[in-house]
Amino acid sequence: MASRRGPRPAGTDGSDHQYRMVIESKYHKVSDTKKRMRTLIVLQAAYYAFFFAWNCWIPMSEGKTPATVVSVMPIVGFLALVAGRRGVGAGSERTNKTALAGYILLSAVGFALAVMNAYVMQTMVHYAHSYAARFGTIMEVVFGLPQDLMQAFGQIIEGMLHASGMLLQGLGAYVAVTLWTMTGAQAKRS
Repeated sequence: MASRRGPRPAGTDGSDHQYRMVIESKYHKVSDTKKRMRTLIVLQAAYYAFFFAWNCWIPMSEGKTPATVVSVMPIVGFLALVAGRRGVGAGSERTNKTALAGYILLSAVGFALAVMNAYVMQTMVHYAHSYAARFGTIMEVVFGLPQDLMQAFGQIIEGMLHASGMLLQGLGAYVAVTLWTMTGAQAKRS
């Protein structure tokens, strides 16, 4: 049937449009989702750096050791980032579904740890012992800044860390599940 059309046109006058390659929308969707996933991985890396700095700097500046969840969350986060990077692949590399599944699992665990950390820090830690109060005290002693203002600023930092941790982990797992189902659907059709 295709041979009835005649030979392929050689010019660029637009008459060869029916022979040009058209990329299907499903491949564009996968590409866009991978781009979102890569952006989320970078944001998660920045989050874990800030999380570690905030939750380690305050206790260590007082000569104390950080809480256990502070050491567990970045480890889970680092493993999730490695799995996510391998799952997405570099450039036009194919999606590694096993690594993507590991990223989904580790992001879900990271989300649960972020919720637990927020719950513990907001309900079970007395305000005088919270990181925000201790941050205000340290800033007053070291830099002479008003303690109340620095405590309020510390509460804002801590709230933003809790909210961004839960949001990034949940969103990362959601985008990874979306990518996982997209690539699974492509594999079945091929």
